[in-house]
Amino acid sequence: MGCLRYAGISCERYTIAAVFLSIVFLVSDIPFSSGNETYTLLRVSRRKWLAGKVLYLLCVCSLYYLAVLLAGMVFLSGNAFVGNFWSEPVYYLTQGLDLGEYDAYFPYPHVLRLSPLQAVLAAVMLNVAYGFTMSLFLFFCNLKLPRTLGYAVTMLLHAVFYMILSVFQSSYYARYSLLGNSLLMYHSINGEYRELLPSLGQSFLVFGVAAAVLLIFIFQAIPKYDFRISVGTKQ
Repeated sequence: MGCLRYAGISCERYTIAAVFLSIVFLVSDIPFSSGNETYTLLRVSRRKWLAGKVLYLLCVCSLYYLAVLLAGMVFLSGNAFVGNFWSEPVYYLTQGLDLGEYDAYFPYPHVLRLSPLQAVLAAVMLNVAYGFTMSLFLFFCNLKLPRTLGYAVTMLLHAVFYMILSVFQSSYYARYSLLGNSLLMYHSINGEYRELLPSLGQSFLVFGVAAAVLLIFIFQAIPKYDFRISVGTKQ
């Protein structure tokens, strides 16, 4: 049931967009300049310093979405069952049958072509990829802009990605939104909807390319970043 809970979260654009806001808050101070940041950068190379920051971002995003998964599992633990299979109630949910007063439904039956463990693994990895990529974007913005403005630009981009999903009725346009690429429902599963939706591999490729480009921009921006001014060090 925890798998269904997280798969359901990853199939709701509003929910996953709201969950992402905590990630932005957690990493909003990147590059985490402190009183000894300048000296840290002097003791190591730019490459190693950047690697440490990137690893930090990746760990924060991974731990955060794992915590969301565990919270969902705990929330549903009273009605949970053990086994890597979709239960009979889930089957009825996907058939669009009238469930009376419960008003419950699961409108993405193609997701159930994956096993529960496959579904939750794919959902978590997609969400982590989106959170990590957007964190790198915030990192780059903070190297170029005041932190408040960098935060605002990142939130604006996130809002644009959400609006793409909300304005266009066709699922086809979800591929043009990184947020859409992070949602399990907007993917072709085992070839179903292949002509309309990208595969999981294609979305991970998009995130990989976006992250690589941002890393290049960040690496090039570091020499122009004045850490002494940022941490208030006297010159």
